[in-house]
Amino acid sequence: MDGFFINALFYDEPAGTFSHGHIFAKAPDITSDQHDPEIGYWHCDIAHHDRLTWSEKVYELFGLPKGAPVDRDSVVARYSERSKRALERVRTYAISRKMGFILDAEINPEGANNRWIRVLAVPMLSKGRIVGVHGLKRAL
Repeated sequence: MDGFFINALFYDEPAGTFSHGHIFAKAPDITSDQHDPEIGYWHCDIAHHDRLTWSEKVYELFGLPKGAPVDRDSVVARYSERSKRALERVRTYAISRKMGFILDAEINPEGANNRWIRVLAVPMLSKGRIVGVHGLKRAL
């Protein structure tokens, strides 16, 4: 999938466009966006009990101090009920088919009002199995 197409989806589509999620048939290349200060980078190590690694920007989006311990269950609990259902639906589908996804989600950051974020997720494969998911998050 062409990087320009992914950038157009991630940056230019209006908020709410992906509130039900969007599945990619081919994992998008996210490497070209690694120096944008408005973008947060994240990794979920599925092979090790969904262990999360976040960049400073993702901590900021969720209103948590940089380096604070995070686990997937407590993070997903910060999503609105509607966004949580959409996240689990597209994540499960994408992982089962080794695909990426994009989702607009409403979250409740620590000490702040609810906000919308856009999540781009790309599967990481090892020997044909998904061992992790990583991607980008940004405020909408």
